[in-house]
This record gives sequence, C-alpha cells and structure tokens, in this order.
Amino acid sequence: MIDPDHIHLATAVVDHGLQVLVDAEAAIAGEACILRVELPHRGLVWKHVAGGLSRGGEPATEATPFRIASITKPFTAAVMVQLVGEGKVGLDDLMASHLPGSMLDLVPRLHVLDGVSYGERITIRQMLTHASGLFDYAMSPKFGEALFLEPDHAWTPRELLEGAIAWGTPHFPPGEGYGYAYSDTGYVLCGVIIETIEGAPLHEVYRRRVLDPLGMSNTYLEGFEPHRGDPMAHVHEGAFDASALHGSADWAGGGLVSDTDDLATFAQALLAGRVVQRPLLDDMLHWQFRTLDPALHSPGYLGYGLGVEARESNGFLLRGHRGHWGVLMHHDPVSGLTITGTINQSDRRPDALMAGATKLVRDSGLVAGESAS
Repeated sequence: MIDPDHIHLATAVVDHGLQVLVDAEAAIAGEACILRVELPHRGLVWKHVAGGLSRGGEPATEATPFRIASITKPFTAAVMVQLVGEGKVGLDDLMASHLPGSMLDLVPRLHVLDGVSYGERITIRQMLTHASGLFDYAMSPKFGEALFLEPDHAWTPRELLEGAIAWGTPHFPPGEGYGYAYSDTGYVLCGVIIETIEGAPLHEVYRRRVLDPLGMSNTYLEGFEPHRGDPMAHVHEGAFDASALHGSADWAGGGLVSDTDDLATFAQALLAGRVVQRPLLDDMLHWQFRTLDPALHSPGYLGYGLGVEARESNGFLLRGHRGHWGVLMHHDPVSGLTITGTINQSDRRPDALMAGATKLVRDSGLVAGESAS
C-alpha cells in the first residue's frame, strides 16, 4: 500500500518531468510536441504540450489532432482480424483470392524477383506481419519526388500499388529469407481487401467497426472524411513543412488523424480484448524479432505481430506502434501504463518521450506492486 502523501508527491514529480521532456523536444525546432501518459489503476492522467501548430505559429493544445501515420496499421490489422473471426477471410488465405477483379492484373507484377512472380503466393498473414517481401513504395525517392511535385494529389490505392511495382524490387520470396521487410504496400492491399469484403469504403469500415464503438470522435481517415476537432498540427520532414501533402498518400498504411485521448482509448481497448477477442487477439500480439536492418529499429524494439509491435522500456513491456512523424502509441497491459503523443517530425524518433516517461513512472513507485521507498 502506497502512502497517499507519497502518491501526491510522486504525481507532482512525474508531472514536472514529463513537461521537461515535452519542452525539450519542442525546443529543438519549434514543432508541436504533445504527450499523454496514463496510469488507469491510479486514476492518473498527465497531459503536456509545447510548441506551435506550425513553427512560430499559434500554440498547440492538449486537444490538438495530428497525423498518426503508421499507427494506422493496428487499426487496419484489427479490422482484418475481426473479419477473420467472422469467417469472411483467413489469415493464411492467399491475398489474390480476395482482391477485386479490377485489381487482379496487379498480382503477377506486384512481387517479381529474379524473373519469378511470387504475387500469387502472398498471404494475408504475411502482409500483416511484413513477411511478404513486398517493396515499400513509401520508401522510394520517386514517391517522395511525386509528393513534392504535386502535394495535393489525391492518391488512389491502385496508384500506390503501381508505384510499388515501378519504383523498387521485392526483398525476398514471401515468408522466406530473414522474413521481415516493413511494407506499406502490404497494408494498402489489406485495405483493398477489406473494402472488397465489406462492400464499403475503408473509412466507413473503420468508423463502423472501431471508431464509433469506442467513441473515438476525433479520429478520421484524412482525404476521405471531413476534418474533426481543433486545427491539426503541422508535420515536418526536417525543415520542410509537409502539411500540404494530401492525406490519401498512405491510406490503409498510414492515413488516420487522431489525438492523444483517442489513441489511448484504442490501445487500451485493443489490449483488453474489446476490439478483437481472444484467441485471435493472441495471434495479433504474438511477436517475432525479424529484421531487414537492425539500424532501422529504435531502442527497445523486440518484434512485430499482426500490426502490433512489442517494445521494452525501463521494465515495461509495451505493445502498440510508432508512426513516421514521431508518433507513439504504447500500452503495457500489466501495469496499465499508456503513452500516446507526437513530435511532428520525421527526422527524429520519439525515443526520449518513451524512455523518459517509462523511467519517470518506474522511479515514482506509482506502479502497482512497486515499493514506495
């Protein structure tokens, strides 16, 4: 039992420390840094913000929405696994067996390695776990050039997939080799399959299956739905303000906009089995360490499941995901610790926020079972 006076003091120490972390990130270049840390079993929520909506612009607030980039992937994976639970698709089904007829011409061209087409062999599971070997169009300089030349272009899923074919080479046959190559391409294919099975646009499926049931009123698929909530924080590639880029540019792999409260709601609900039920949730969470390049993974990375990563930080086993703009969504189902936020900058990782927050909470003694001494 922790003394109430200790809880009060420890809460204040954590609160101050988190603001120091946020201020330090925002001070680097002025982008908005927004952080939310929660310990539900203590009834504690800390929210901190620093920096402007744009560099030198109006201050961001705790409620400022932001692009969550690849944190979209757990949403896409959760919907796909829901469909698995309903018997509409199987994790080990072939991708090609669920594509619409209008997309079947892509299959023999999507994954050609040493003159051999492997597109017909790719499974749903391989796409969700990044084990398909598909080239990631988002990593191509040519994709970046296209974005720069026409930032307001509304991308279709087919254009993104054609880009993956034209701009790069697959890494390995599906499920073979070292077995992991992060690929937005696979998630775009999953989005196409979800729309085909459900007979509805992806944004409507997200809303019906996940967002509305969880009360996530400030989350939406950018480029396909109207903006919700307060003005959105600007995102940056180094010194470049990338906010003008059309939200369709990463779709099922990274197109959602959200805020720290909604992300915490999703992370907690997912890990509690309120989005996907066991035993399928166990499939989502089962991770393996496989890597294309260890340098691509930030400190604490342990492995990847079905759209959900595992990461260790100061004794906490965190589940969730990261996003391109320095976005983080981490949840420890044991302690309940939940960390959500963004630094709105692709050139830096949010490692300082994650490591700093977990250390502050660990050292505070506020986690259940820890000594107050």
